[in-house]
Amino acid sequence: MPVSLDGVKETIRSLRKVDPELLKEMNKEIRAVMVPLRDKARGYAPSPVPGNLYGWNENTVGRKITARNSAFRTFNTEGRLRLFPLYDHATVVKGIYYSQAPSKRNKNGWRALYFVGNRSAAGSIYETAGRATEPSNKGYRSNNPNAGEFFVSRMGPLYGDKQSERGRMIFRAWKEDENKAEMAVVTAITNTINAFNQGRYGLGA
Repeated sequence: MPVSLDGVKETIRSLRKVDPELLKEMNKEIRAVMVPLRDKARGYAPSPVPGNLYGWNENTVGRKITARNSAFRTFNTEGRLRLFPLYDHATVVKGIYYSQAPSKRNKNGWRALYFVGNRSAAGSIYETAGRATEPSNKGYRSNNPNAGEFFVSRMGPLYGDKQSERGRMIFRAWKEDENKAEMAVVTAITNTINAFNQGRYGLGA
């Protein structure tokens, strides 16, 4: 899913200074491709909850389920309560967003430009739960020793080819798109770089 293109960051920086209109044209073209993918991913957010998992609670019969009493809450190494995020459909949908700004660097030092991301904790859990090859219940405080495995089993299938690029909303939308949006974005960026370096300013070799 991620595509590496050399010179994009430098070109964008130059465009901002020399030809902001060309940059606007490129951003508009890319947005027209990416926003429909964002909206498609939003449409895959289950409502009201994934897999009808209403019972994310522990000894809470007759009481409202909260992040503090959820059966799937976990604890950090110091034993303090780490709240498990409750699933709220509206929050998850709103949390799926499109951005053309650079993302934070990942563990490999890479940043993303022009991407669809997920900013809600519950949405991220639903997106990727079960990616690990072996299910784990480590850290769960639950009356059910198989709570983690049961939780993942109710999430539904993961979509995507690579294990690290499989998911249920954003990654599903990308998978079903069959690289059409990806290639459209690459083409838009490449054409803009060529226009900037060659045709528009006569700077080509």
